Amino acid sequence: MVDEARARELAIAAFDAQQVVLGGARELNDGWFFPSVTKGPDLFTGVIVNKRTGRCLRVRAHTPLDKDPTLYDRGYQYDGYDLVVLGIGDLDQTVRIVMALHVVTVDTYYKNDRVYRVGRPLTEAEVRERLSKLPCIFSGGFIFHIDELEHAREAGWMSFKVFEYRGKD
Repeated sequence: MVDEARARELAIAAFDAQQVVLGGARELNDGWFFPSVTKGPDLFTGVIVNKRTGRCLRVRAHTPLDKDPTLYDRGYQYDGYDLVVLGIGDLDQTVRIVMALHVVTVDTYYKNDRVYRVGRPLTEAEVRERLSKLPCIFSGGFIFHIDELEHAREAGWMSFKVFEYRGKD
């Protein structure tokens, strides 16, 4: 178990030590949150250190975690996610939420003696098709939309789990 002092050391190491000043620790169930002041571009407003693993998640400015670090305790502990939709209470609202995530699919094609892989957003029809077969997985960097996912869960529009996204499409 990572205590506050060790968490502070890990948090400082997550940044260039010359460019960060950490504030007081806020204890979460799963981690330690340290607000930060950085010199230079203000991309990050803090860091959360996992109590069990010591893994650091730098908190990006203007994200739901920036406003509510307790989202970390609800599983939002990564930069990229696999969202596994397990059930749907309101299909139209679920589709709206998934479309707001800007999920990308990769089209692969052959032309001029080359193989091309081109990312493009999923269409509404493709989202509906995927959601017709549960469980259904969407992957991406949803860090700016986790509050919308939590709202969807609380409203009963869909049930889901989130996991760390580790691969390439």
